[in-house]
Amino acid sequence: MPMGETRGPGGTGPTAEPGAPDERPLIGRRVVVTRARHQGRSLVDRFFALGAEVLHIPLIRLSPVPLKADLARALCAAREADWLIFSSQNGVEAFFALYDEAGCPPLLARGPKRVAVGPKTAEALMRHAHAADVVADEFTAEGIVEALTSRISPGERAVVVRGNLSRDVVAPALRALGLEATSIVVYDNTRDADGVRRLAQTFITGVVDAVTLTSPSVADAVADALASARLSASAADVRPPGVYLSIGRVTTARARALGLLPVVEAFPYTEEGLVSAFVAYVSGAYGSSGARGREG
Repeated sequence: MPMGETRGPGGTGPTAEPGAPDERPLIGRRVVVTRARHQGRSLVDRFFALGAEVLHIPLIRLSPVPLKADLARALCAAREADWLIFSSQNGVEAFFALYDEAGCPPLLARGPKRVAVGPKTAEALMRHAHAADVVADEFTAEGIVEALTSRISPGERAVVVRGNLSRDVVAPALRALGLEATSIVVYDNTRDADGVRRLAQTFITGVVDAVTLTSPSVADAVADALASARLSASAADVRPPGVYLSIGRVTTARARALGLLPVVEAFPYTEEGLVSAFVAYVSGAYGSSGARGREG
């Protein structure tokens, strides 16, 4: 689906067969998905399948960093580490693209042990024929550290693969536990200025029920779009979304700090959890024992 186009009644994409109301609980809801262009389709489809009108407006761009000599050396040296830690799917894809570009020897089957922040990152590893030895229970940097605490030994070497805007949490925490831990930045997360402009205009020209926040950097971009809308139109003409949908607690904290309220948090911290949290929210069940999450 082209960037900025709508999927749903009156929009592009195939028309789904109508189902019973409880099978499509988001009918009449308009959702903006803000993920990068190459990542947004699955989330768009999840909301659309439940009846929502979905507008995909990417607010960030993700791309591998340029391969320079020092990065090539660090990539090839990673195969000698005891632990190779991936904090996102994006990190997996960028790492192997750069690893191959650098001409590094294949990773050894016996090591390093592969660590994934969550099941989606583990699936990304499997697409490159590498099984995750450890998958964090909580899909955060802190969750990675918790998952490794009982498995690591002082003196071991760990390499953490991350993006330029990812929090540098894992490597310092592992160093504090006695490991030789370094980070490799393999992809850049940059602002999609056109997307921010499109979103600002959407806040002026239409009603939006929900906007997805899939990282702190996306929350920053949404806040800037809202501020831009308020500068270019009268206050009465700007319509903030009814709710912000956060992928996890770090993003939730950033959204609250920016004044993006109310914010509903996914549980678990996945696309499925994000969609389920919104369904629970619109049905009035969010926060109940059967629909965990946090609203603020």
